[in-house]
Amino acid sequence: MTTLTDTIATRPSRHDEPADVDFDALRAQIGTRLVRPGDPGWNEVSLAWNLAVDQSPCAVVLAESADDVAAAVRFGRAFDIAVAPQASGHGASARLAGSIVVRGTGLDVIDVDVIARTARVGAGVRWGALQAALDGTGLTGMIGSNPDVSVVGYTLQGGYSWFTRPFGMGADSLRSAEIVDADGVVRHVDDDTDPGLMWALRGGGGNVAYVASVEIDLHLAPAIAGGRMLFPIADARSVLNAFAQATAAAGDAISLWASIVHVPNLDFMPEEVRGQSFVVVESCTAEGLTGLERALAPIRAAGVLVYDTVRERTASEVGDICEEPIDPMPVAHHGMALGELTPTAIDALLAVAGRPGAILQVQVRHLGPSRTARRSGLMTEVPSEYIAVALSLLPDPGLEPMVRDAFAEVAAALRPWSAGAVGSTLVSAWDTLDRSTSYADRERLADVIAEHDPTGVYRAAVGLS
Repeated sequence: MTTLTDTIATRPSRHDEPADVDFDALRAQIGTRLVRPGDPGWNEVSLAWNLAVDQSPCAVVLAESADDVAAAVRFGRAFDIAVAPQASGHGASARLAGSIVVRGTGLDVIDVDVIARTARVGAGVRWGALQAALDGTGLTGMIGSNPDVSVVGYTLQGGYSWFTRPFGMGADSLRSAEIVDADGVVRHVDDDTDPGLMWALRGGGGNVAYVASVEIDLHLAPAIAGGRMLFPIADARSVLNAFAQATAAAGDAISLWASIVHVPNLDFMPEEVRGQSFVVVESCTAEGLTGLERALAPIRAAGVLVYDTVRERTASEVGDICEEPIDPMPVAHHGMALGELTPTAIDALLAVAGRPGAILQVQVRHLGPSRTARRSGLMTEVPSEYIAVALSLLPDPGLEPMVRDAFAEVAAALRPWSAGAVGSTLVSAWDTLDRSTSYADRERLADVIAEHDPTGVYRAAVGLS
């Protein structure tokens, strides 16, 4: 089947070659797991999942162990080359140019303890694999909308989950981590051994260490159900108003998300929806189909239902609810925290996103009331009642100014209802942590970075500047 990757030209990756650096010393330690410009597979390995981001590393390390990561860190430190943690191909930005990108390709451990309700997960493990390991256990991890995202990268960037309503942010489930610090030393950290570092890891991404594996909480999910409902765009106002009322009435076990979607008129899109617009409501719960259907009833009555996948699901099927692509794509997104979703806010949203244009989709996720977390972290508290995310395709870099303007228009329209922070996983590739944290938390993170990485070895996709 033709995919979007086939319809655009793959842009050649530029790279900032470090002067007078002989990578043979690193290659002697890790062999072909070091990939450099000119090596077989470089053009594919150096690309991010998001094809719109030219991250332009000078090298990529496909780590199979924490020792591989440590070797890369010691090499980068010796030659003043930044090391960019990237658990998988997700989480990229132009900030990574000239860095050694370290991916956890071979860090694939999945160790589930059903009795303790915990899992130890390597940096290369994606959510789909972990959830598949949980089938039949009555447990779930804090998976989000896409099964292709790495568990580690997602957790370190806050983690907006289908289960945020009952269990909080994904970062709040981080119990401990095996890290490679800025000295290239592999060590285990938790709240007893280094509470300050754990605070920074829970939402600070890869700004302070490479996380080779994590120990996370698993949560009771005795009866998972969920799915996707599509309505014609003509029903958008009535469906979105019903959605807002349903979020106010639904219990904590039920998560409801709603989107305005304009399906591109591209060959790889299903013919039956190609070039059309819809309002979409997606849902999930861990506590059974009966209660979910009760919550969805007023939404079903608000429009003409043209597609419906709501049903009982296994843990491994949660990642399929949104039917998001897992193949690399050129996209841009922009998250906005909302304190409420009123009829006036819905009218404002429809005015800027209700017609096809630069915006492909605006999704509104209900997170529930802002509330404190079980664990201390940069992004462990649920920061807002809703999070809205605008998404665009970006097959040509020349379109970026237009897309940025469209994002700014949506943000301006929703500003009267704006409240709270945005986890780094949903800020734009050109953004910083300014919108994710308070000034006090940015200062605290800067202090942790200064303590643990004073020479600036690590460079995350989303940083303080």
